Amino acid sequence: MGATELERNVAMRPYGTAARLVTAFAVVCVTCGELTYSENAPQALQTKGPTNHTEESRRESQDWGPHDEYGEFLASPDELASVSVNDIANSMRLNAQAMRLGEKVYAASCASCHGADLKGSREKHTPDLTDNVWRFAGDDRNSSGRTRRASDVEWTIRYGVRSGHRNARGSEADMPAYDPRFRNEKDTEEFGTSAFLSSEEISDMVEYVLQLGGQPHDAAKASHAAVLFQDNAKGNCFDCHGRRGNGIAAFGSTDLTKPNLYLYGTDRASIRDSIIRGRHSVMPAFEGVLKNEELKAVAVFVFSQAAR
Repeated sequence: MGATELERNVAMRPYGTAARLVTAFAVVCVTCGELTYSENAPQALQTKGPTNHTEESRRESQDWGPHDEYGEFLASPDELASVSVNDIANSMRLNAQAMRLGEKVYAASCASCHGADLKGSREKHTPDLTDNVWRFAGDDRNSSGRTRRASDVEWTIRYGVRSGHRNARGSEADMPAYDPRFRNEKDTEEFGTSAFLSSEEISDMVEYVLQLGGQPHDAAKASHAAVLFQDNAKGNCFDCHGRRGNGIAAFGSTDLTKPNLYLYGTDRASIRDSIIRGRHSVMPAFEGVLKNEELKAVAVFVFSQAAR
């Protein structure tokens, strides 16, 4: 078994027993002098030396699974707490545990909003976590944030989106209500109580958004709104969505050229409602709700499910 195949074997068996793991590693670990193998014992891995019963009891009490599986080939959950999430993703034994624990954490804490299949929910306006589109920029300096890593997912889970935490995603911008009656306190302070667009201009803007997304539209109305879209005294839409309407990752603004990414509907009525009322999606911060190892594990798990 080659190294690449071996890594795949370990990573794809988050619930595998130590017996499976030692079989997989037998080819590359034939000289491990401190490892003994017993065909008859229920625990396939037996290490020489004293056993820390206090540590074993603590692990079992936290429902982390049989302690006899942890060791050279499978990290214990508490080992994840002090390791960077990107290093966890790149380690076979740490990643194996992160996938195992992360799937459980996702099912318990994330699936209710993002779906058991990670495909998101139109009813709850949550994004698909399995595609290759990232709403927010990453932290990679060399690519100016275009390269995303597991640590970027961890940040979102840990601090949330517009959650009120000072490190939350999306705190710098949201979709303001163009009808001042629906503006929240923050947007009222920033934009005042005046209407930027008339009702007719909003209708034209709907047609332009439809045009950007490649949907049927009124060309004359869309042409009028295209000017408003770039006008920083009127629509000022480009300021968050970019000159071409394809979104700005630093803000987490929607790419208007891809209707499949719209979280609040793609028809005329839904687009108009988004412009009039604004959108202020919130994801709670899980720092202090999940343990550190759970935060990192679910970040690795979610990152692994995204298309490359």
